[in-house]
Amino acid sequence: MPEGKVKDLIKRRASIKAKITQFSTYLDVLRGCDYLNDVQFSELQVRLEKFETLYGDFDTFQSEIEMLSDAPEDHYKDRESIESQYYKLVASARTLLDQRKNNDGRSERFQRIEYLKQHFWQRFSNEYVVWLQQKMKWPTQKGDLKEGMMVVIKEKGLPPLMWLLGRIIRLCPGRDGITRVADILTKKGVIRRAYNNICPLPVNI
Repeated sequence: MPEGKVKDLIKRRASIKAKITQFSTYLDVLRGCDYLNDVQFSELQVRLEKFETLYGDFDTFQSEIEMLSDAPEDHYKDRESIESQYYKLVASARTLLDQRKNNDGRSERFQRIEYLKQHFWQRFSNEYVVWLQQKMKWPTQKGDLKEGMMVVIKEKGLPPLMWLLGRIIRLCPGRDGITRVADILTKKGVIRRAYNNICPLPVNI
């Protein structure tokens, strides 16, 4: 048996085993991260591509060892152990990459949903609420609010979902007899607001 040849092949195989161990340690570090940043993601892709080429070298060395050895069965366990570790590490690395891609996809969907939500509320406040106000102007009594009417109180700087709902309990006419403000009963108490900030609801409750 060319014993010297086998020893040389075993040394080469040991070098591959060391690289597998290094890659395993590297993955352990990444698993401890909540999220892979762009640099980590790119580095993992490069390392994985290089790591996957190791199997060809390992299989070549291992096959020669098994053919030249007088007791090849002694080396079959080494093959099984190394291959098992190799496949698990490749699968783990690909899982980390897929998780990052999935997170990016969810982030894009979330941003899209947020954009649509903001767009909806902007149109709601600019179109529907304005329509509810019926374009009431101070100099005219047409379309005046009435006591007992349910309204929404428009607040600048707040999203429509946070606008208060209330019921008009008192109208406050000016010296000219034109009502420009009203007292509204809300869950926070009685609030006085000008007509242009009061949005009557098309319901009677």
